[in-house]
Amino acid sequence: MPNFSSALRRFGATAAILGLFGCGSPVPSGMSLTMSVSTRDVTVSTSINDEYNDFLSSDSDTMASSMPLNKLIKEGANSASFTLTPSGSGDDYQPAFLASLEISLKGEIVDTQAPGERGIFSRTLSDEEVQSLKAGETVTITENFEIEKTALTAIKDKAGGE
Repeated sequence: MPNFSSALRRFGATAAILGLFGCGSPVPSGMSLTMSVSTRDVTVSTSINDEYNDFLSSDSDTMASSMPLNKLIKEGANSASFTLTPSGSGDDYQPAFLASLEISLKGEIVDTQAPGERGIFSRTLSDEEVQSLKAGETVTITENFEIEKTALTAIKDKAGGE
C-alpha cells in the first residue's frame, strides 16, 4: 500500500498549504466580513467560534475596534460571544455596547460606531442588560449566525464587487 499512503501524505500536505493561504474560507476574494465592537464604561472579552480574540477585546473602559473575520469564520453555523464587565458606577454611569458584523467590499470603509448597509447582525445593550451592568453584574451576549458562500458571492456580484 505504498501508493495509498503516499497519496494520503500528498493530500494532507496540500490541505495544509491551502489552509495557510486561507483557501477554504467561505468569503469570496475582494469581500470582508468585518466585525466592529465599540464600548463605553465596560470592559469586553470577545470570542469568535469559542476562540478568544484579543483585537476585539479590551480591559479599558472605552474602545472602538474593527477587523475582518474572513479567516476566523466557517461555512455554516458561527458564533460571537461578548462578556461585558462594568468599569464604572454612580449616577452618571452609562454603559454602552455595539457589536456589528457586516459585509464590506474591497475599498469600503467600515464605521465602528454605526452598522452598515449589508449587516449580518448588529447588537446593542437591552434595558435589562444596562440595569445588570449598573448593578455591577457581568453580562454575556452571544450572537449566532450562518455563513453561506453562495449567498456571499451573490451579494458581491449584485454590488459589482471585484
